[in-house]
Amino acid sequence: CTTCIGNSGPLPAPISKAINENDIVAAAVLSGNRNFEGRISPDVRANYLASPPLVVAYAIAGTTDIDLSTEPLGQDQDGNDVFLKDVWPSQEEVNATMESSINPEMFRHEYGKATE
Repeated sequence: CTTCIGNSGPLPAPISKAINENDIVAAAVLSGNRNFEGRISPDVRANYLASPPLVVAYAIAGTTDIDLSTEPLGQDQDGNDVFLKDVWPSQEEVNATMESSINPEMFRHEYGKATE
């Protein structure tokens, strides 16, 4: 993808300037395997590998300096704290989604002749 190979473009100039002038260790959280310094941007030194839902959680929080088990991601429109546990799907929800959208025939159809 564009981001994983560093082709998403540079950070906006004021952000890059602030990072470099203040020796900020900027962080990225991504679900690909390109989690090494400078890959996403030369200005981003800390890169963390996470599952896609955790990538979204950190994006909502706007920081990697957070304990997702005890600190809120943010607040709702009424000012109430919203925690990861409030938005994370239960195992039952995951199972129901998988059962309603994935079946063995899909894989047989797509990969059944892969070795022929």
